[in-house]
Amino acid sequence: MFTPLKTVFFFLVLFCFTLIAKAQDDYTAQIEKLRTEKNGELKSKKSSPLQKKDRKAFDQLNYFPIDKAWDKEVEIALVENGDTIDIMTSSGKAKQFYVFGKITFYHEGTPESLNAYKRIWPEGYESDYPPSLFIPFKDHTSGEETYGGGRYMDIDVPSESGLISLDFNLCYNPYCAYGDGFSCPLPPEANDLDFEVVAGEKNYGEH
Repeated sequence: MFTPLKTVFFFLVLFCFTLIAKAQDDYTAQIEKLRTEKNGELKSKKSSPLQKKDRKAFDQLNYFPIDKAWDKEVEIALVENGDTIDIMTSSGKAKQFYVFGKITFYHEGTPESLNAYKRIWPEGYESDYPPSLFIPFKDHTSGEETYGGGRYMDIDVPSESGLISLDFNLCYNPYCAYGDGFSCPLPPEANDLDFEVVAGEKNYGEH
């Protein structure tokens, strides 16, 4: 028999589970919306990196299942006067970046790290892209389930060091995964992760 106290506790637990389930549903819906929008961009003549014949045959991109566990809370330490580095691209040319921050987090109890880069644009060049940090990386799925040239993530530029969200469900392929004629930065060795990131975009054309 439920006492009044047990009844209140039961409904509190039920309420908490309901809130958690709703938050998960909202999160999943948000990621699915972004993926649908990207499918639309790849089908569009104006924005698609696909060749005409590939664009006509294109249905949708292939992704790992959405998993909130891959939305990680990580620590970013901003780097004052970060090193300028030349990141090689798929075309053999280099693009200049500098290390804006160092990201640290734990995966299955093991400490991991990634560098977050900011692009150095040629003098006088105005970028069409909003300010963000660029995180190219490879992991144990690269060249297998995911593109061999690595995948990318973009995050907002933080104003100070501290905790931020790094959502691997949002990692995406460079344009080079979809065809030739692009010059895509290759992830530096510092951003090679020693585990499988089973989140985000998979190989193009494989379902």
